[in-house]
Amino acid sequence: MAPLARPPSPHRVRVTPAFRPSSLAVPGRAPLAQSRPRELWLAIHLPSLLLDSLRDVALALPGRPPVAIVDLGRNGKVVRACDEAVRAAGVREGMSINAALALVPGLHALARNARRERQLLEAVAQRGVRFTPRVSLEPPDGVLLEVRGSLRLFGGASQLCLRLQQELENATGVAVRFAITPSPLASLWFARTGPLGARPVFVRHRDELASRLASLPLGCTRWPERSIEVLGTMGVRTVGECLRLPRDGFARRFGQELLATLDRATGRVQEPRAAYAASERFAARRDLEPEAADTARLGLALDPLLEELCQFLRERGRGVQVIEVQLRHRAVPVTRVRLRFVQPVGAQPRRMAELLRERLARLVLPQPVRNVRLLSGPLLDLQADAIGLFARDRRESGENLPQLVERLRARLGNDAVHGLTCVPEHRPEAAWRAVEPAATPQAGRKARGPAAMTRQSTTSRAEARTANAEARRTRPAWLLDQPEPCTVDRLVFEEGPECIESGWWDGHDVARDYYVARNPQGARLWVFRNRRETTAGASWFLHGWFA
Repeated sequence: MAPLARPPSPHRVRVTPAFRPSSLAVPGRAPLAQSRPRELWLAIHLPSLLLDSLRDVALALPGRPPVAIVDLGRNGKVVRACDEAVRAAGVREGMSINAALALVPGLHALARNARRERQLLEAVAQRGVRFTPRVSLEPPDGVLLEVRGSLRLFGGASQLCLRLQQELENATGVAVRFAITPSPLASLWFARTGPLGARPVFVRHRDELASRLASLPLGCTRWPERSIEVLGTMGVRTVGECLRLPRDGFARRFGQELLATLDRATGRVQEPRAAYAASERFAARRDLEPEAADTARLGLALDPLLEELCQFLRERGRGVQVIEVQLRHRAVPVTRVRLRFVQPVGAQPRRMAELLRERLARLVLPQPVRNVRLLSGPLLDLQADAIGLFARDRRESGENLPQLVERLRARLGNDAVHGLTCVPEHRPEAAWRAVEPAATPQAGRKARGPAAMTRQSTTSRAEARTANAEARRTRPAWLLDQPEPCTVDRLVFEEGPECIESGWWDGHDVARDYYVARNPQGARLWVFRNRRETTAGASWFLHGWFA
């Protein structure tokens, strides 16, 4: 007989811990302290931003002299940047321009241009939007991209940096340095150090930041010069030596702000970043040399600007409904050409170019054009057109209706093409108004389906009979602008009378009896008898013709 199983003792209960301390190593698994961070920030540092912003100006100088960028805002001309040849001669940043000229007599000084620097920085940020939606500016020479979700998409950190570098070189031609860490400030510090072309620094875990930052010089922090000099006299010249100082004493001596900077760089404190908001309107300009006197050449000059506009829209996934071309002359006001689309249009350069050429073909230039400028209206969300599932061809689906309306407007003018809509008004001349053409033929159709059936079910029988009687009434397709007096001696009345009395609230009161009549030639007319006295003295009027 088999022995009975021994019941477990209440004093021998084995408890499995719900978690393991981070100090214990688990085979095949990283410790919890080194888990993947929620964010990885890629810093883009532009070490020669000042020179790159004025590169075209320097290249246009006769003889290509050595160039230095000077700052005029410090009570004198101070060198802020210079090329390698000038630096090899001994010129350094912060040196006065007179001292620099003594070292390099042929030096050409260019004034710093803050607007160009900002434009170049935003151009780098706009290229970064192609890799991640989270982009932040770090003036004067840094851009930050949150790329944790983009690493797998682009094949890892190395491939992402390589593609971004190629994109920036092709678009802006700037020299850049990269670094990726869980802290945006640490990424900037790493990117500011090291030679150009070196392998980007990649720190994957937050716990590694303090040890990896230890060897960086304090100059990468861009703290006040006085604070760095005082730390240097104390023998503190690197970030690691600064981190080993007592926190309370460091805060009392140098302020809480510098201590908070160290905490943000090492990941002790999270650092919220302001997102970069791209421009919501497009503007581009192109000078013409020589000046253009014919519209055909203007169309060719505007094609590159339209390509830039479409790239601008493609990057944002938006569309525009209005674009404006400004043609500037020497001695006469600006000529403006405005295109309005039936519905928001995305990146369709061919469609825009065709409409623009149609409009330019009708344009008479008062003088030759010196430069052209292309402006967009506000960016709009693109709409997906719903076409008939069983449409036999494109004409039946109405897909080409917007292009037709736009082409007619380009040839005849915006005021010559419009849509019509009905107005709840009994007076025929006030029962319609001109509106923007509908984007699709379905826009003006009567609503059908359950919602329409519900509205109809709540209508009384008397109202339904009235609505059916209104539908059976005959209306002409052609109304005269103003009713014309007529005689009815030779007319044959076929329908009527239809009494219309309305308009007492706006001062255009009418009281008419309408008839459908036929003249001796067989044409059908819509006539009415005025039941009130008029200054014309006539009582019968012709108001419309039937086709």
